[in-house]
Amino acid sequence: MIQAGIILLALILGYFINLPWVSNQWMNRLLNLIIALIIFVMGYNFGELALSLKGELLAMAGIVIAFILGLFIVNITAIKAFLYLKPHRRVYPSEGLLQQKSPLIPILISFKYLVYLIIGVFLGIIIDTKLGALEFIIDALLVITLFIIGMQLQREGHSLTQVLKNKTGFSIAIVLIISSLIIGALLGLIFHIPIPYALMMSSGFGWYSLSSILNAQLLDAHFGTMTFFIDFPREIFAIILIPSFAKQMPTEFIGYSGATAMDFTLPVIKDNIGMQAVPVAISIGFILTIATPILIPLLNLLNH
Repeated sequence: MIQAGIILLALILGYFINLPWVSNQWMNRLLNLIIALIIFVMGYNFGELALSLKGELLAMAGIVIAFILGLFIVNITAIKAFLYLKPHRRVYPSEGLLQQKSPLIPILISFKYLVYLIIGVFLGIIIDTKLGALEFIIDALLVITLFIIGMQLQREGHSLTQVLKNKTGFSIAIVLIISSLIIGALLGLIFHIPIPYALMMSSGFGWYSLSSILNAQLLDAHFGTMTFFIDFPREIFAIILIPSFAKQMPTEFIGYSGATAMDFTLPVIKDNIGMQAVPVAISIGFILTIATPILIPLLNLLNH
């Protein structure tokens, strides 16, 4: 929850501290560079960790893949069903993106992100060394990202009220929580995992650094590792798939981004759906960031 507060503070400071000498074009270039760096670091992290845990990872691969695919399908389907009942909650891509001439552009952007990830994974496996001061670097990039987006929100006339009191974001976050718990319980029955454990594994919503630590402490290292590999791909899938599916399912993928919708997935959402999607994304991410450290310990009480 401290991280969520820091993120919001960076956004608010960016909103009220306008730097007129910094052009929107320069800010967009910096955000694109940050996205590339983050995807590369995520890939490196994954490669280095997967190599060190390859024996354990192979043993748990079936459960992890089932949770990843189950959460992806059920979250997207649940949000789609909610939007069918509440079509006024749908977020539409900006007009400029809809008029994009070549349909290959979003596919090429997705491919570019995938290449960054693959290079990171490859180097993580080859070098097999933890990156020093990684957490500090990521936090610094995150603050810069939200500061820039705060400035852009103010320049385009969006109010902070749209972010802090966003009914669409709140509704979709609740849909994501409920659908994640339902598929978690179902997969727990299928794989003979205690239901409270399965629910805890489904309650990270993409915040893999916290969810894996909490489940390792409350359950054991085995479940902590599985939680990491269940939550980690959510951010990767969102970043890589949003450019290609922004026109067809913008709201669904904003929601699927989960807790990451308010941090490193946010610039991708802004670039590929539009600035009008930012308040919804931040609202969703903020609610789910708060939900993870509350839900996992509460669900653990079901074990006693």
